[in-house]
Amino acid sequence: MAANKIREDIHVNEWSYCLFLSRDGRALILRDAESFHEAATKLEQIGQILSGKIRNGLGRYRDVLLELMEMSGQDRIDENERLFDVVKDARNMAVHEGSFARHLSSRLIDLFLILEEAIMTKLQRVVDIMVRNPVVAETWQMVANARRDLLANSFSFLPILHNGKWQLIADSEVMRFLRNPSDLSKNDRLSMSLDVTIKEESIRLISAKTCAPSDTIVYLTEIIESFPVLIMADSNC
Repeated sequence: MAANKIREDIHVNEWSYCLFLSRDGRALILRDAESFHEAATKLEQIGQILSGKIRNGLGRYRDVLLELMEMSGQDRIDENERLFDVVKDARNMAVHEGSFARHLSSRLIDLFLILEEAIMTKLQRVVDIMVRNPVVAETWQMVANARRDLLANSFSFLPILHNGKWQLIADSEVMRFLRNPSDLSKNDRLSMSLDVTIKEESIRLISAKTCAPSDTIVYLTEIIESFPVLIMADSNC
């Protein structure tokens, strides 16, 4: 059987969807290491888009996925092949336990990251790479809600709209607030609303940089620093 090749007519929206699938797969594993098999199906979906064919089994998409991985710009063909084969073989195994399961999940995340790096070379605009349904914090929520969302998603920051301006709440600020000596118990602090902690400056917010969906990825790389950039629909952002 002839080797699969990546289609030449892949639309930018399909590349963008492949990026979403890869991110979704990583998010599944970060939330629950037991989601390895479910996350691995995202690889098959990406393979279907790249080849334009429905086939049975992850191994049937080996050629197109390895071809895409080569587009990441790093010279590691042999390493990519080994990485893919480890994930493929694990996908076909029925049971993973303990440290072995954690190792496999880590390898799958590595594969997703290489794919995302390659897919990004096919995209030009911020709208093509932005997260379309971001997790945000609300000022009326308890500190416990923000802490749970940060931990559950392995986030370092959450966007929050405060006084009509989008800002960022950092996991380090939440941790500092909960660990600082206080007359309040930890549960009392977790029960406080974010609005109160912000007004009292117990939790300090970070000003967020913004850009528009129509901006180029090149522009985004010029303004991004160590904090997330928020994508605003308003072209005057």
